[in-house]
Amino acid sequence: MTRPGMTLTAAHLAGNAMLLLLGYYWLGIGESKTLTLLWSAFVALVVVMLACALHGTAFAYFSHDGADLRAASRTALRHLLALIAAVVVIAVAYNLVSRLAASSGDTAFKIASWLTLKLRKPVKPASVLGVFGWVFWFVRWVMLPVLLLPVVAGAAARGWSGFARFGRMAGRPMYWIETAALLLCAFWAPFKILGWVPHVGSFAMEIVSFALRLLIAYLLFVGSWLLLAFLTSAGKPVASQTKTVVSP
Repeated sequence: MTRPGMTLTAAHLAGNAMLLLLGYYWLGIGESKTLTLLWSAFVALVVVMLACALHGTAFAYFSHDGADLRAASRTALRHLLALIAAVVVIAVAYNLVSRLAASSGDTAFKIASWLTLKLRKPVKPASVLGVFGWVFWFVRWVMLPVLLLPVVAGAAARGWSGFARFGRMAGRPMYWIETAALLLCAFWAPFKILGWVPHVGSFAMEIVSFALRLLIAYLLFVGSWLLLAFLTSAGKPVASQTKTVVSP
């Protein structure tokens, strides 16, 4: 790993930890008064801006062959509004998917009834709902990331013109597999590791076990996410495009 790459990894290890602490603090802010509500909104905005700057730097760094880390950071900051807009688009997309998933019960019942009538065999709504579950899983963990992550990478490196990269990686079959695998390693596996409680003989060993599992989960999150940013942004070697262009 190059020195800038090591610096970027160290920045993510420290920066994401700070973001997690700020997020935990934000969750504890009361919203019963106007001032606390405004403070909560301000802290949330700061968290979003810091997250966009941190992760945008990684996308911008990997997007340009031979880019300097400081230059990548300046590029991400210059395109911060475009990055935030990309995050808003992603949030809206996932909110719509969540709403569809929450309302899929009635649709599953209607489809099961229709299939029972047409096939002359009983079809359980639970079976149809299970199929819906797999479809929504695919949409959340594979389809939307494959379509939208190039937008984030493009916004970080090129600003508003980066939105034209929507679905740019969809033509690479391996990227669909890589995206799902790395996202599961980054966001699903860490919670499984933290939730696994091995049987140990003492309270001290439980603390040691939790600390080790927390460290492994955090390293897995940071490493998997940076690798996904690398694959999405076309680093060295170029993974997602045949030619890189230095951001103006």
